[in-house]
Amino acid sequence: MAGDNARPRLDWGHLALVVLIAGVVGLYLHDAIQASPTTDNLILILPAALLALGLCALIAIGILRGRAARGDDAPLGRAPALMGLFALYIITLPVVGFDVGSAVFVAAALLVEGERRPVQLLVVPAVFAVLATLSFRALVPYPIPTLLL
Repeated sequence: MAGDNARPRLDWGHLALVVLIAGVVGLYLHDAIQASPTTDNLILILPAALLALGLCALIAIGILRGRAARGDDAPLGRAPALMGLFALYIITLPVVGFDVGSAVFVAAALLVEGERRPVQLLVVPAVFAVLATLSFRALVPYPIPTLLL
């Protein structure tokens, strides 16, 4: 009966990896700010670093509460298909444009991940492509190749 009220064991390896990733992101952000604290330098670095640090914090909280997510034990899963899709996306961006390329990539990635609802396969990629294209167009000081927008 001693095992009934035992606390769950912490996954120290997982926690150490998350802390290491957060540390590297923090050091990279600090170095970028020290090198040049201008908007042009930090326009992509700062939001990405803050997102990464926030995700690290959420994962660490989950680990400390004993509710860390466990992935499947498949050695490769769908990762090779997604990596191939991403490579194709990058290669075809100059031809099909950022807007259409992003929509097609997100739709294909959803299919690879098992999404089969037609509304999700049409609406999510379209909304993402429009928001991402308009956001990058507003933030980046050079023209982005697009097909429709």
